[in-house]
Amino acid sequence: MTNLNVRTESFGGSDDRWLGSREGLATAQTVTLDAGAFPAGTYVGGVVKSGTPLAKVGGLAVPYTAGAVDGSEVLAGFLATDQDVSNGDAVAPLLDRGRIRTAFLPVAFTAPAGASRFVFVS
Repeated sequence: MTNLNVRTESFGGSDDRWLGSREGLATAQTVTLDAGAFPAGTYVGGVVKSGTPLAKVGGLAVPYTAGAVDGSEVLAGFLATDQDVSNGDAVAPLLDRGRIRTAFLPVAFTAPAGASRFVFVS
């Protein structure tokens, strides 16, 4: 008998060079990524890369946007693992403290003032 509810996913290995330490990984916060906030074509194959800076707006994780005024300007943390959002919202781990190597983040990033849970290094 075939189980039609089984789904197999395959991703390439995450580029974790942005992690400057293992601090916070074992206790990463669970969030739901708002798939609609990650525009098609912006993320390869619908996969949001680990290290993507995130904010929380309306209870969902969205891309962090410096200078915005809708809540997305408040850094909540960094996506700990690659996540596929091509089929809708996805539950994901959010690293909310630790050492971040900004030169290896998957997007351009400038550390915001007051992000004291993180140590930013280049």
